[in-house]
Amino acid sequence: MNDVIEFDHVQGERAELKWERPVSFTMPRGALHLIRTRSTWSSPLLRLCLGFSEPSGGRVRVLGHEPGTLGRHAVRDFRRGMGCALEPDGLVANLTLRMNLTVPLVFASGLTTAEASERTDQILDIMHLTIWENSRPASMPLEVRQTAALARALSSRPALVLLENPLASVDTRETRRLLSLCRAQCESLLIATHRKDGILHEFADAVWEWDDDGFRVAA
Repeated sequence: MNDVIEFDHVQGERAELKWERPVSFTMPRGALHLIRTRSTWSSPLLRLCLGFSEPSGGRVRVLGHEPGTLGRHAVRDFRRGMGCALEPDGLVANLTLRMNLTVPLVFASGLTTAEASERTDQILDIMHLTIWENSRPASMPLEVRQTAALARALSSRPALVLLENPLASVDTRETRRLLSLCRAQCESLLIATHRKDGILHEFADAVWEWDDDGFRVAA
């Protein structure tokens, strides 16, 4: 399987407002693709990738599966191969940062408590977050929360990571470091951004533009 994501004339989420123009694109394994669009479109697209909803028309294939058609147990196994950080950040407010990383590794990735703790130590270290491990999300600066959300997405070493408007509040130098880590920690990345971001463009193998004129390769 060469393509990890395939959208074939997808018209939006079932029971929701249809997109005016269907979306078609493919993303090959090992690539980082960037989609520049608005939040009202990026969120549904990423939900379709995760199997949170079914397409109202067309076909979505991710990691060899049609996510929206999977049963409860099958979709859980499917998501084990993925990491995601959708807006606002998905962190659990009443858990410390350490627990925000460790709990999904135990319950979603199937690691033992000891294995999950060891992996949490590793990701906290490489993301420069160890100092915040006992803090809760509300007490963290925005740039730390965004880095923490990325850390959680990468923590299971997934085959595919989906990111929505990541690292918007992180400074340029640190963003470059973290994007380099993304490429080292996972095989394929799809990033939706709501702004023209030169740093993200530097790392992208392909850039798509999605606006009222349709979905197309960016100029």
